Amino acid sequence: VAGAAALPLFRSTAGRTVEVPDRLIRPPGAVDEASFRERCIRCGECMKVCPNNALHPAMLEAGLEGIWSPVLAPRIGYCEPSCILCGQVCPTGAIWEFTSQEKGWAGSRTNAKPIRIGTAFYDRGRCLPWAMGTECIVCEEWCPTSPKAIFLRPAEATDSEGKTKQVRQPYVEPERCVGCGACEFACPVQDRPAVYVTSIGENRSKTNQILLRRPRKGPG
Repeated sequence: VAGAAALPLFRSTAGRTVEVPDRLIRPPGAVDEASFRERCIRCGECMKVCPNNALHPAMLEAGLEGIWSPVLAPRIGYCEPSCILCGQVCPTGAIWEFTSQEKGWAGSRTNAKPIRIGTAFYDRGRCLPWAMGTECIVCEEWCPTSPKAIFLRPAEATDSEGKTKQVRQPYVEPERCVGCGACEFACPVQDRPAVYVTSIGENRSKTNQILLRRPRKGPG
């Protein structure tokens, strides 16, 4: 109740574009960030129905105005490919209602591109095959997209005694990644995972993209 009463004091995004922090991952179907903060009433319904306990209340990572709004926490839980519950229970349209076909993470798609909430990246200094020459394919096994967004390439690794062995090193195909967080959730590296998801590439934003098209030069 106190949060709802204080919410008007934090309003600062009306009518303007809001820059999204890289680890601020919103639920699938979320509207653009400025509209999301205006519409979300912090009711917590989306968090309650999330089957993998992936949605949690934001603290200060979304600024004062975003306190207690839902964010995806992949290390705790990932977005279930077939789940559409958050869009069904949102009472204000902060998360629009979508079908599993529109989400496009499991089964056939009605649209050419799936709903994307982010993109996975690797910290090669922490990844077992990259940094330590130790075989690990957990992230590739957990990747739910078809074809998989994470793929493996064979490589030679040399140990401290100069012996070489074959390991498979993981890569991300950004065009296939939807940002579900399954890879980050499953990564066996303790503390900070070797693969992590950021909000970049989310399709609710035209600017929060990995590569932006350069404007064409005019004649002359």
